Amino acid sequence: MKTTTQEIAKAIYIINKHAKNAPALYSMKQRAIQRLLKEGRAEKIGLNYSPNPGKAVQRLDALIRVGDFLFHFPSTKEDRRNLDILKYDSNYRNPKVSMPLQRAKQILEAYTPLPKSFGGVKSSRPKQRPKYIGISTYLNGPNK
Repeated sequence: MKTTTQEIAKAIYIINKHAKNAPALYSMKQRAIQRLLKEGRAEKIGLNYSPNPGKAVQRLDALIRVGDFLFHFPSTKEDRRNLDILKYDSNYRNPKVSMPLQRAKQILEAYTPLPKSFGGVKSSRPKQRPKYIGISTYLNGPNK
């Protein structure tokens, strides 16, 4: 099943809307945009100063066009060397789309699956901390 660029863009838009409440979704957005850029289905069109830079005084974000949508992505040194700084247009809005979050996750997971980790299956039990062995009766308890 080949997913269209517009479907992926809609899924990224929905993921991006929910990512502030679930920061783990940002990595899903990042993987999808990086793959779209690599395949030539998305393009970096310029740089914007971030309107909400957080703790930084100023931050430049790369503006990326995917279909009819525009997304901000942290810029790299190469971006800052090669792309022009665009005037921030607060009037531009991405098209309104409606899609369940679960469907958006399915589209992006099918398009960019998580890389397989080494080591096989993880244990479901938490690691046991080694018992403290020292000379303190306070930490070890009374001798038996």
